Amino acid sequence: MSIENARHAIEAAIHSGDFKAMGVAVFKVINVLEDRIKRLEEEVERLKRKSG
Repeated sequence: MSIENARHAIEAAIHSGDFKAMGVAVFKVINVLEDRIKRLEEEVERLKRKSG
């Protein structure tokens, strides 16, 4: 799931007043962000090794 898709899921849940869906969407966003952070950290380490 992309960050944009997760954002839309949260917005849809908010508009429908579905609190369970809001919670699920928030956890999905957290997972997406954690994955992105991990990839960025790996890329930074790769670039450090390459330049060093």
